[in-house]
Amino acid sequence: MRRTSTPPADRPLALLVLLALLAACGPTAGSGGAAPAARPGSGEPPAAASASPAAATGDSAAAPAGWDQMVAAAKQEGRLVISAPANTIWREQLTAFQKDYPEIQVEYTGGNSRDFWPRVSQERAGNQFLWDVRIGGPDPQVFAAQDDGVIEPARPHLVLPEVVDDSKWFGGFDSIWADTEHRFIPGFLATASSPVYVNRDLVPEPEIRSERDLLDPKWRGKIVIQDPRGGAGLGFLATFLQVHGEQFVRDLLRQDLVVTGDNRQLAEWLVRGRYPIAIGLRSYDLLLFQQEGLGKNVLPVRTEAIPLSIGSGSIQLLTRAPHPNAAAVFSNWLMTQRVQQSLTQATGENSRRTDVPAATPAEAPDWTQMDKYVSHQDEALLPVRVKALQLADELLK
Repeated sequence: MRRTSTPPADRPLALLVLLALLAACGPTAGSGGAAPAARPGSGEPPAAASASPAAATGDSAAAPAGWDQMVAAAKQEGRLVISAPANTIWREQLTAFQKDYPEIQVEYTGGNSRDFWPRVSQERAGNQFLWDVRIGGPDPQVFAAQDDGVIEPARPHLVLPEVVDDSKWFGGFDSIWADTEHRFIPGFLATASSPVYVNRDLVPEPEIRSERDLLDPKWRGKIVIQDPRGGAGLGFLATFLQVHGEQFVRDLLRQDLVVTGDNRQLAEWLVRGRYPIAIGLRSYDLLLFQQEGLGKNVLPVRTEAIPLSIGSGSIQLLTRAPHPNAAAVFSNWLMTQRVQQSLTQATGENSRRTDVPAATPAEAPDWTQMDKYVSHQDEALLPVRVKALQLADELLK
């Protein structure tokens, strides 16, 4: 098997250190004084303060106690450092935070989890704490970082009424969390996407109707897969493992697959027909080509194994962040109806919010039939993902 990607990530090391918010902010508009806000990581609610409107950013009709202090502290920090998908659409959507909060400069670095978390581990070994937020899928490296104290519980920092309202999320607010404690990693997207895409200009539908057809020897060397040591490639491989078992995954990985860690390259190869079949294509990477009139006949295969994917849509707050207040404000902003609607319409992904229309109805999950799907990114299925990762490591050698 050919490969062009990086090896699996090491588990990051970190100490959980409590940071204090500014205790002496000046009075803010609509508040009676500057009470200190909560300490990130403490699990404590923000300190009491009179509520004030947040309508300037459209985040909520009325802000909760302590919101003004959090925003004031974030503006004083003046910066937000995030890692997120290496995709132009995502970059434009997430950096729009700076338009709503012009006092806070956003530093955006695109990349994958498998590259990000080893980098964080190396930086922290050198006593460098450079990042505030990672927006991405909850890969095994993410849960390893959570176990090592590198990821901050997000739940105490999500405070806007429309963000914590059970009625605004399919299954309620508790249902959005990827971690078993329902505290660390909120997921705001949900897509019942296909693991397999085919360029139908090159492969007629009768030749590939499901993932089982990929085992036909005639497809050897004609399938490209997003590196199954992380990201979408690993998620879909875990889905196949959960539904079809180990032998299917072994047979698939022996099909002389072409492996790439470059998501845009995978989409381009499929669109241009270099490889007519792809596993792990992200719909928003394909969308960039389709907006240019290319790849119109690149279509998903309706597989027997249907993943319910958060995709890249989860929030991972880092401990000892240099700008913890900006990270908290950004997290609330990102989970609002207005921002979710803009993000999902731009990326073609579907939000978990009940008040955001499906951007791609064909990939919208049926919330009444959840037993049909494999929620491969949830911590509960982490053993399956780890096994899929082991098989990928073994068969990529």
